[in-house]
Parts: sequence; structure tokens; C-alpha cells
Amino acid sequence: MKETRTYTAPYYRLISMLILVFLLAGQTLFAQSVEVNGVIRDQSGETIVGATVMEAGTQNGSITNVDGEFRITVGSPDAVLRVSFIGYAIQEIPLAGRSSVSIILQEDMEALDEVVVVGYGAQKKESVVGAISQISSAELLRSPAGNVSQAISGKIPGVVTTQTSGAPGADDAQIFIRGRATFAGDGQPLILVDGVERAFSQIAPDDIQSISVLKDASATAVYGVRGANGVILITTKRGKDMKPVVSLTANWQTQSPTRENTYLNSFQSVTLLEEALANDGQPSQFSASDIEMFERSSSGQLSGLDAMLYPNVDWYDAILRSSAPAQRYNVNIQGGTSRMRYFVSSEFYNQQGLFQNLSQDKYGNESNTNYNRYAFRANLDFLVSRDLTASINFGTRFEERNGPNTAESGGFSEVFYELNHTPGWLFPVNYTIQEGETERVLYGGSSQYQNNIAGRLAKAGFYRATNTISETNFIMDYKMGWLTEGLSAKAMMSFDYDAYYNRRFTAAFATYELNDRDNYQSIDAYNKFNTDTELAYAGNDQTTQYKLYFEYQLNYAREFGKNDVTAMVLYNQNDFRYQADLAQRYQGLVGRVTYGYDSRYLAEINAGYNGSENFIEGKRFGFFPSFSLGWLMSNEAFMSSTRDWLNNLKIRGSYGEVGNDVYMINNVRQRFLYEQKWTQLPNAYFFGTTGYTGIYEGQYPNYAVTWERANKYNLGLEFGLWNGMLNGNVDLFSETRNNILTAYLTRPEWVGVTMAAGNLGETKNSGFEIELKHANHIGQDFTYTVGMSYSHAKNEILDMNEPALKTDYRKREGHPIEQYFGLVVDGFVTSEDLANPNLPVSTYGDVQVGDLKYRDINGDGFIDDRDETAIGFSNIPENTFSLSLGADYRAGDSM
Repeated sequence: MKETRTYTAPYYRLISMLILVFLLAGQTLFAQSVEVNGVIRDQSGETIVGATVMEAGTQNGSITNVDGEFRITVGSPDAVLRVSFIGYAIQEIPLAGRSSVSIILQEDMEALDEVVVVGYGAQKKESVVGAISQISSAELLRSPAGNVSQAISGKIPGVVTTQTSGAPGADDAQIFIRGRATFAGDGQPLILVDGVERAFSQIAPDDIQSISVLKDASATAVYGVRGANGVILITTKRGKDMKPVVSLTANWQTQSPTRENTYLNSFQSVTLLEEALANDGQPSQFSASDIEMFERSSSGQLSGLDAMLYPNVDWYDAILRSSAPAQRYNVNIQGGTSRMRYFVSSEFYNQQGLFQNLSQDKYGNESNTNYNRYAFRANLDFLVSRDLTASINFGTRFEERNGPNTAESGGFSEVFYELNHTPGWLFPVNYTIQEGETERVLYGGSSQYQNNIAGRLAKAGFYRATNTISETNFIMDYKMGWLTEGLSAKAMMSFDYDAYYNRRFTAAFATYELNDRDNYQSIDAYNKFNTDTELAYAGNDQTTQYKLYFEYQLNYAREFGKNDVTAMVLYNQNDFRYQADLAQRYQGLVGRVTYGYDSRYLAEINAGYNGSENFIEGKRFGFFPSFSLGWLMSNEAFMSSTRDWLNNLKIRGSYGEVGNDVYMINNVRQRFLYEQKWTQLPNAYFFGTTGYTGIYEGQYPNYAVTWERANKYNLGLEFGLWNGMLNGNVDLFSETRNNILTAYLTRPEWVGVTMAAGNLGETKNSGFEIELKHANHIGQDFTYTVGMSYSHAKNEILDMNEPALKTDYRKREGHPIEQYFGLVVDGFVTSEDLANPNLPVSTYGDVQVGDLKYRDINGDGFIDDRDETAIGFSNIPENTFSLSLGADYRAGDSM
């Protein structure tokens, strides 16, 4: 038998397997060619142009077009897209088989803006070595405040705001950067809007792109003689090369008092008054039945005549509303082309006060305070040629302020003074009597309290004030790369105009006191104080201010391998004119050089050579330098193992000198201290009964006067952890201020003339700042932020020319600026105290039981001004803490 072998089956199996592998491979190769499209937006819904979309783990990528759209072919339906754009956190998006996606990028809280606005320019955030804090428009708009000075409160570490008035249109907050280090002026920072010194509180918040706060000398030295108190830079929005985007903001809010009054009712007040009269040995003012009637009145049991005779007036409730509304509407358009970009904005803002409308004006003028703001802004950029850009900024505001004829200012309110000083049991708000068929309203009053605040609001008149503000910038920016790479020139001219006009209409009004209870419906039953007069025009206040500013700048920026160099030199001149006064002028030169090596080692030199009109010719200019170093430690090779969790670690330090030339007395700026001043006085002397004009020396000049100089040190640490989950800054600072202008307190009386202020004062100020920010998301649609900052700034007066023999406990030296001084209270005077022969004698009047017992600090047996000493604290807090919480939610299939 012949054996036969066959291999056909194995060959068929092999061929079948090869065909199967080929088919599977073909299917795999086919599957790798998946085309994905999508659109990328920011949190506001605006499309992002130029965002980078990469297939994770490959070099395959795409860029979004002008509509924020992208198209990319990826190797797998399960690929992951990696999306990045400057200023936004990087996101990785798993496709999970989808071919179309919509992606929402979140702001990178670590690098809020990759570019930080600095003095006369901008720098990349990673290269900044000065102490600079910056907030964006998005952060600003999270606060509903229409006043920008209030909107920044608690948002910037080291910035302290204090508000002394809530009146509509007059509620600006005072701003202090790192506390206060001078007592010669108000200590507030220099504020620049688009590079020009301007008022900023009433700028439309939607118009602002960013606010930078410059704190240390390396950041403020370029402002020389004006930068010692810090600088705030406000940059308004500009157009972009994109399709027009229309934004609308509608904001409505109510404002309420932070606390209710806690005054006693009439029964409680008269009961304590009777007790006080008894303690002082004075006769009783009320009978037992009177006190019983006041008790019933306070319980709401009286009406008619009894309620008039035994009033229980809650003056706060009678005059004030529980809340005051405010509303703001803003619409703006942003867009442009490659040749022209634009940002145009208009706004209306209305804020009302807390006063009730008690006005009896027949023309409809209300007794409540009211503020209206109409604002318009247009920022335009024109690409004239490839190298030349021309820009025009135009902003205008029309402001209206209306209110009653009362004395209202930042430090005093007539309305609230009367509310707090008019007893609720003394007289009713008004009496109503019948004269024939007509009812007549008589406002209550007495010989001591004739200014019934309800009557004043109703009948005493009103004011109407307007502000017309126009602000313009004309800018030319020319790239000079044809001469050398990185060179550019910039010129700016600005003209600002502010016209204020206030018209006042006043009338006198009568108040009445009931003295005949049996005839209370007759006018003859009342004592009358003052008379009613017709409303009359009482004059006006009109002021105008002009400002002309010039700036010429050369810039250089270039990279040489690992070396990054920038330089800037600038000339500026600022002329400010109030009414017909001689213009106030500042001018100077500014320079800056920065150097960076391999994105690790940073150095910067800033200097200002500035002049001020306040100093005599030959001494008007001064040189103010600063030096700073930075080390971006996180970019070192030996830190590579930490990059998974440590994204940023920078150490920076600076030293510099900055100046201040402002000297104010009673909030009035003092000028030309080097001049001898003479004052003409009518009726200075008499021959017989005839007076003659005399001239006396009003100011003895100081030819050596110069600016105060601040020597500032700063050491800072910046860090970022876990891809933006936690970011922070820690700064330590110290400052000594010398040559502070202050009056000669040691001037002997026999000099007989007022001497111009001298550079006599010295202070120190030091502290630290801590800022932490946490940002995260839950799912793809919900994000939240938590921010915390703590600042400590303690100042001390070292010298202010106080006499050497002045007792130490009375000296301001050794205490903070604006430290409160007064008498120390040791309880109340008792009958045992009066019987004590060693009780100090008060020079302020007779002392009775129940009076405050003041401490005799110097032990001379008298209570007088020489017993005043430091009490309480300064009016500027040493410690400030802020906590901010935020959340965003976007519904839909966005990622």
C-alpha cells in the first residue's frame, strides 16, 4: 500500500488567516481616518479665534478660524483632543466616538492675563519682577457696583478702601495701597486711565479691560515724583480682528443701611431724662401722668391731640426709606478687521438715595438725592500701513446730581445730624390744623430745635448739578523693524475737559410749637419760628478743568537665543489748569531695561527723572531709580521632577526710590512754597475811626524745599500648584519715607510770620501680603473659584518736628499716621468723687454726678488739653482680610 500525504488544508488555513488579517488591518486603517469638527468659545459664549487643537500624543493639529471653528482628522474615534489658548486653561477632550464637539475654555486663574500692564507698557506675566496685582473685566463685573472704586474693594491684596459717604454720585471710596506712609497729603495713589491721570470711579465697568496695581518701587519708579503712594493703571477695552460681538448688561440692585438705628423710644428717653435731672438736683420736667402718656404713646395707643402732645417720633422711619434702588444698562460692540478694530460702548446708570420724597415743590423736584450717568466710549485702531497704527480713544460722560437743600459732604450730613440730634419726644413731625375747608400742615419745632429736617426736605429747596466730562487720546504707534528688529516708537497726545455747573434754589420755612392745647386747631395756638418764603434762585457754582498731556516713547524688544532684552525711554509732560489758574506742570524722562536669560533669571532697572513746579528753579528735577531681580525656579532642570504638580515658582526682590511732591493743608494743595507771599488786608489799622488797608507777609519762603522720598524694599514669592488648582503670592515689604513736608511746629512765637512747610517729617511702613486662589470644575459645565487675601501694613511717625520738651504721651511721633488723640475716660463721676477733694478740676465746665470722669494724665490737678493722649487706633486699618467666592454654570452639551 502506497502512503499518500497532503498539505492542502494548512496552506488554505494560512491563506485564510492572511486574508483575515488584511481585512482587519484595512478596517483599522480606515477607522484611523476620522474627521472631527467643532467650535471653541469662552465662558461668555464668545468664539475664540486662533485656539490650538491638537490630537494628544501627536503633532497633528489645527487652529480655529475667525468663527472659532476647527476641523481635524484624528487617528481613532477614541482620540483625545488637547485644546489651548493664551490666558485659558488647557483642556483635554475625549472624543468617545463623536465627530462634532462644542468646547468651552475656562480662564486660567494662574495667568489671568499672560500680558500684565506695567508703567508705560506691558510685560509677559512670567517676566514680571515687580509687585503688581491685576484684575480683569470678568472679575470686576462680578460686583454689581456701578462705582469702580467700590467694585475693587476686597479684590486686590494690599489695597484698602474706605468709604465715608453713601450719597448717590458722591460715594467714591478712598484708596490706599499698602496702608499709608505720609501725613503731608491724603496718601492716595496716582491713578491713570489709558496712560493719563484721570478720575476713574464713574467709568462704565463694562469698558474696563484690566486694572493693574503697582506697589513696589520697581513698578512705580518710572513715575518718579508722583509714584511714592503707589499707582493704579486702568486700561479700557479695544477692538479685535473678529466679527462684531454685541454685549448687553442689565443690572438692577437695592442698597440698604448696614444696620438699623437703636435709639430709645419717647418713654425710655423721658424716664432717663427725669433720672438725670434728679441726679443733677434739677426740678422735674414731667409729671407722673406725663410719663404714663409717653408710655402709652410709645405703645401706639394715642392718636389725635394726645399724639401731638406726647409724640413718639422715630425720625429714621419718618425720613428714610428701607432701601434705595440703582440700575445700570450697558451695550457695547467689539470687533474689527485686519485694517480697523473698534470698541464702542454706551451706558446709563441711575442711583437713588435713602431719603423719602417729602418735597412740596410744584415743579416735581424731589427731596431725595438722585444721580444719573450717561456714558459713551469709542476706542478705534487703524492699521495705516504695515508698520503704522493710529488709535483714537474718545470717552465722554454726562452726570446729573439732584438733591435737597441740605449740607451734605463726605464728612458731614445735615440730614443724619438732625436725625441723631432731634429728640423723638419733643415735637411731632408735623401738626395738621383746619383752616376753613383747607387743611394746613405745620412742621414741628421748638426754640432750641428749629431745623425740622422733614420741613427742610419738604420746603427748603433743592440743587441741580451737572458734570460734562470729555476725555480723548490720540496715539501713533510705529514699528521700526526696518532700522533694527524689535524697535518701535509711540507718541500720544491727550486732551481732557471737565465742566461742572451747580444751580441752587432755596427757601426759608417756619416751624411751630403747640402751646395752647385747648385751641390746637387755630394757628394762634402755636409759637412760630422763622417764616415761609417763596422758592428763589440762590446762585450757582461753576468750574472748569483742562488737561493737556504729551508722551513720546521709544521701545525695544528682542530675543537673542536664550537672552530676552527689552528697553524703553520716554518723555512726558502734563499740564493741568483749574479755572484761570496758572497751569500745574509735570515733566520728565523715564527709562526701563529688562533682561531675561533662558526664562529663568530676570533683572530689571527702572528710573524716572522728573520735575515738579513746587520747587525752585535749579532744584525741580530729581532722579528716582529702582532695581529688581527674579528667579523662575520652576524652570530649572533640577525642578523637572516637580512639574507634574508645581507649575510655577518664582522668587523676586526689589529696591528703589520714589518721590511725592504733594503737600496739602485742609485738603487744599499748597503751591510755590519757595515764593514769598504777601497778603492785603482791608481795615488793617485805624487812624481815629477810619480804617486803612495794610499788607503783611503771608508766607516766609523755603528756598530749599524738595520732594519727599520713599525708599522701598520688597521680597516676593509666587507659586502655582496642580495645573491652576491653587495659586498664590506672598510679599514682604518695608518702606522709609523722609523729607516729608510738614509745618514748623518748633517755630517760636516771636517769629511772627507763617513759614512755608519744610522737609521735616519721617515715617516708616512695613508689612506683608498673602493671596491664595483656588479654581476647579465639577463636570464640564460647573466651575467655581475661591479667593482669599490677608494684608498687614503698620506705619509709624518717626519725626514731624514736634518740640523736644513736649510730653511724650502727647506726641504724634511714635504713633501711626492719623492716630486718634483725646481724653481717657475712667467711668462716671459719682457723689463720692465729688466729695473727694483730690478730684481734678475740669476746665471744660462744672462736673456733676453722671458726667464722664476723665483721667488727669499729667497729674497737675486739672483736666485740660494737656491731658490728651493716644486713644483707639488710626483711621486706616492695619489688617485687612477678604474672601471671595464665585461659580459659573453653563447648560447644554458644551465641554
